[in-house]
Amino acid sequence: VQFADSLDKGQRIEAIAHELVHLLLVYRFGLGVIGRRIPCHGNREDVFKYFMSMRGDWVYLLGQIANTAHHLVLIDYLKGEYGIEDSLHIYLLNQNFCVAANDNARDKESQYGMGLVAFEYEKFIGRVDRVINIHRQTEFFWKAYHSAQKHFDKYSFRSIPAPSSYQEDILSLLEDLGYQKEDFVFFPERK
Repeated sequence: VQFADSLDKGQRIEAIAHELVHLLLVYRFGLGVIGRRIPCHGNREDVFKYFMSMRGDWVYLLGQIANTAHHLVLIDYLKGEYGIEDSLHIYLLNQNFCVAANDNARDKESQYGMGLVAFEYEKFIGRVDRVINIHRQTEFFWKAYHSAQKHFDKYSFRSIPAPSSYQEDILSLLEDLGYQKEDFVFFPERK
């Protein structure tokens, strides 16, 4: 975890707590992160498909899926369990969202990621139509936004999903976006 020099002591504590709860969600509650399955050597069709899809910003999209799902739980968890307001996360979300959402020149995976951020924005701050031009957003943006609503709307500290439900929600979201479930894997693997 790296911190900007501009963070004061209280903000650093908040940032550390935020990242520790991400780890808690992964290792205590089984809400792992998702990655792309690397195709087996020798399967030419899968290898070709994998490399042809590398143009997209997969790190951003897959990272944002786990981040959004986790944030729906961890913001309330920090407040409810430890009395820590995650105001830094909310502040950064508010500051950065409208700039990023109005940049439609990116690949579809990035636009999907921004749709997830829009869903998170609306859950924690308010209606997205007050800060972005909703008519300028792409079909990819809206597809991810609506899929996140469908699969993650019930997530909270009081309603932490079981690992199997969490994985199914994420895989269903990816399927809604046009991807094949079998192209993804969760880390750490459940035993």
